[in-house]
Amino acid sequence: MYQKTLQISIWHMKKSIFFFLLITLLCGVVHAQEPFKIYGKYMVNGGTITGAKIAIEKNGVQVKVLDIDKSKFEFPLEYDCDYVFSFIKEGYVTKKVQVSTKVPKEKQTLEFEPFKFDVEIFKQYKGVNTVIYNQPVGKIRFNDVLNEFDYDTDYTKSIQSEITKADEALKQKAIEELKQASVVVKTEPKVTNTNTGGGVDLSKALGEGIKPKNQQNGNAAPKNSPTPMPTKTSALTGIVTMGSYTAAVYLNPNMKTYGWINYGDNTGRAEIATKEEFEAKFKEYMEK
Repeated sequence: MYQKTLQISIWHMKKSIFFFLLITLLCGVVHAQEPFKIYGKYMVNGGTITGAKIAIEKNGVQVKVLDIDKSKFEFPLEYDCDYVFSFIKEGYVTKKVQVSTKVPKEKQTLEFEPFKFDVEIFKQYKGVNTVIYNQPVGKIRFNDVLNEFDYDTDYTKSIQSEITKADEALKQKAIEELKQASVVVKTEPKVTNTNTGGGVDLSKALGEGIKPKNQQNGNAAPKNSPTPMPTKTSALTGIVTMGSYTAAVYLNPNMKTYGWINYGDNTGRAEIATKEEFEAKFKEYMEK
């Protein structure tokens, strides 16, 4: 009886050890399959993320091209691979980041922190040498000393000064372009009218930064001979005159039309029904 009891105890012990080893092995396998992740922020200098893409190469073969609708990105990566991420948008300089996930087998069971990096791309401008961007702007690899993923500092040192120089040149071009575009429509001083009520500023109604191509100096309507008022009694604000062209917005919310435009072609004023139509016609004139 004692011998039988001992045999049963040994059998249960062996069974427990077997299940313990099996669970440990399975946990190790699952852990080893946890992917390494990268994440970060994708920025478009002077533009929006709309139309931006990320092309992904794995071991020299393009595997994906992703349309991006938000600036943040995150990707799980397989081990023992070489990845190249290309950040692309039409009219902008493409930047590349290389990621090597080659890690010693015995260390692939370690839990690695996701690696974060940000990428900012700039418009392509004539006269700026961007050959440096044919190479990755950064390389990320496993650091065997730190047991973590980190930048390849030797590569970074060898290329960083050239990348910084190119980035600064593109930034300067972007600033110059912004300065050239920072012009607003000149408006005549506000017209005083006895009919009070909520008004609409014409420059705001049409949008800031619009400039007619044929704008002339001293083109404000003379104070002694203001533009005739519409037949319906209402107040006007933000009258703008460019040569023979005049536009105005009604203040009175009870008016059936939004405003009027006089093109100076002897056809008189054209009543504009909606704000959208008014803005469209105004901008159409600007582009002539």
